[in-house]
Formats: sequence, C-alpha cells, structure tokens
Amino acid sequence: MRVLVTTSAVNSHLNNLVPTAWALRTAGHEVCVASQPDLTEAIKNSGLPAVAVGEPMAKPRGIDESSGTPFGLGFDIAETRPEKLTLDYVRGTLDTYTSMVGEYMADQSMLDDLIRFARAWKPDLVLWDAHNYAGPVLARVIGAAHVRILPAPDHWARMHARYLDLAAEQTSPPSADDDPMAAYLGAKLARYDREYDEEVVVGQATLDPLPSWVGFPLDIDYRAVRHVPYHGPTVVPPWLRRKPKRPRVCLTLGQTRRALGVQGSAGGEEVSITDVLEGVAALDVEVIATLRADQLPPNTVVPDNVRLFDFLPLNPLLPTCSAVVHYGGMGSVGAAVVHGVPQLGIPGDMWGEGDVMARLEGRGAGLVGRGDTLVEQLRRLIEDPSFLEGAAQVQKEMLATPSPRDMVPELEALTARHRESRIG
Repeated sequence: MRVLVTTSAVNSHLNNLVPTAWALRTAGHEVCVASQPDLTEAIKNSGLPAVAVGEPMAKPRGIDESSGTPFGLGFDIAETRPEKLTLDYVRGTLDTYTSMVGEYMADQSMLDDLIRFARAWKPDLVLWDAHNYAGPVLARVIGAAHVRILPAPDHWARMHARYLDLAAEQTSPPSADDDPMAAYLGAKLARYDREYDEEVVVGQATLDPLPSWVGFPLDIDYRAVRHVPYHGPTVVPPWLRRKPKRPRVCLTLGQTRRALGVQGSAGGEEVSITDVLEGVAALDVEVIATLRADQLPPNTVVPDNVRLFDFLPLNPLLPTCSAVVHYGGMGSVGAAVVHGVPQLGIPGDMWGEGDVMARLEGRGAGLVGRGDTLVEQLRRLIEDPSFLEGAAQVQKEMLATPSPRDMVPELEALTARHRESRIG
C-alpha cells in the first residue's frame, strides 16, 4: 500500500514519526513524507522521500508569556483544573488554538498542496502528526484511511471531549456551529464538499508512543507503541565510547525549545540556562550541554565541568549518563525513559510539560525542578539509588510495549477494512 506521512515543519514532530514510517517501508510499503519546504532537508536525512507542500513555516522568536498562558493566547489547552474548565473557557481555548496554533502548524496553502499531491499519488493510508489537522482533512477528501500519532499528551482531544460533555449538560445545548473544532475543520472540509464528524478530530485510530502514565481516559482507539528514539543523522564520537570518569549529566533544551527559544520554570520561578550552568559548577559531575552559542546570554561563564555541543543526539549520549536535565519535551522524556535515565525536569509551559514531569516524579523516576534547590535535587537524583530503580521500572514498561514494526499488521488491517467499507 501507499502511505503518506504528514507533519508540520518541526524536527521533533518529524522524528516522532520516522520509526513508524520506516517500519512500514521495511515491510514493503511505499512511503513518502509531506511537510512545509523548511523540513525537506530533515526528511531527506531520514532516508525517506520528501514532498514539499505549502509555504515555509515561519519560526517564532520566543514565546510571548505576557498573558501568563502558553503562546500568550490567554488560554491553556493543558488546563486540567475542573473549576477552570467551564464551557466558556473550554470553548475559548478550542477556538483560539484551532485558529492560531492549528492554522500555524498547517495553513490553507499546505492543505491545498497536500490534496493536489495526494490526488495524483493516491495514498491508501495517511499517517498524520496529531497537531497537524491537514492530515485528516486530506484523508477525508481523497477517501483514504487515516491514523494519527501523538507527539505530546492528547490535550486537543481531551479538551474537545470536555467541551462535548459540558455542551450536553446545558438546558439548551449549543448548536453544532458553536463547536470550535467542528467549525474550524468543517469549514476546511466544506471547501472540498466533504462533511465533518468526530473521526476527523481523533483519526480512525491513534498510535500512542508516550509512556502509559501520560495518557487520559478518553473513549478513543489508542494503540500503544514503543517510543523509538530518533534524532536525525548520528555520528558517535570516540570519547562517547569510553566510560566517563565521574557521573555524566546531559543538559538539553530539546529540539522544539531550541527552535522557539523558550526557558523553563522551577516551582513557578523562571530558570535560565545561566542559572543551571552556575548550579552544576558546584557538583563533581561532567555535564554535556547541547546548546548553541546563541542560546547563551552574552558574557556567560561556562564552568570547567561543562562541555558545550551545538548538537549531540540523545540516543548515543543518554546510555552513558547518570541523569538528564531537560525542559519537559516529550522527545527528551521518551528517550530518557527508553534508556532508563533519571530525569530532572525544569518544565516550560507549552503543552502541559509540568504535568508530565509531576507524573514522572510520582513514578519515582525523576524530579520536578524547584527553584534554588536544583543543585541538591540533581545531587539526589545521582546519589539516591531509588531514582535509578524507578527509571528502570518505567523503562521496562516502555520496552514491553509493541514496537512500530508490530503496528504494521494493525495498520494494514485498518486500511483494508477502510477500503472494503468504501467498496461496500
């Protein structure tokens, strides 16, 4: 079968899709990856065919936090407090995120180009990043089966399910036109004479490579799949093959945060890279920091026990580390889980990173960074064997999850059923 994989021009989202795309390719299926032109080189480097669609996706310079909410939008799609999740708040969140974040990730030019390409190439299955809603619209227009894959906690589906529940409780239930997801996706489908339904929001199935303790109890066809770390082309340097003489700590922003220039917070207090570097100087550890020069403030003093690298893939680095300090992105969390490395999170506020790290702490596999105690927390993480035991347990659970290769027969069966239903 032919499989069209689509995502936005964000490297970490592509990296999340590559293992499943290659599992399909090595099973003998024809696969190509479509995204905005600024991701073409990264797709080529993955060894998969690339298709450029739409206009380049502009990269923001940092995030406006003036409103106290992610992206400066006034709403937080990761909000979980029941008292905050009123009908008005949930509706406002979905309306804002679809029109701003959703359209930023996949605008009309991308969708139009995708459909033009797909009508010519005729894919049987569309595998789409769950933050890129061009995928399900494309699939509905051309009649293909479609499956989404989660790059982060499923807040979009959770928030929409909350909206539907709240709307149903009203004495005068809102009309379908009041549903922001239905309005946003329905308008895109109407351009191609297709109709909206809930399948467009959640796919015909959802591949979930996140740790099991990250998910939400939603009535969705989730299919757990093992996270396979992929970070682009990798060359393992000679020094990385030797055992470190003292505990090694990885410090990383993650690829998405590197692109956006976002800092994190510890206990509500913003923590900069400079703060972290000053802290680790007091520890008898070797720190490998994956930071570009432009991510360091002018006149930053780099401690003697810190080595800076513009880029070093986590997959070969983490097995040599006693701990990892990161900002809560799912690529970093997933790689650390796979390699059984205790984690210290300084979570930012983009997509519920604080909640993810709190859940990890609850599993005994890491800690949420807390302001001026970061150094002592890192020391605990390295010296207390219970954290290594907790990390080993979540690693065991992840490695017992079906691999992307195991998912291929399920994707084949789903596509066959879809094809038969269309013929019927």
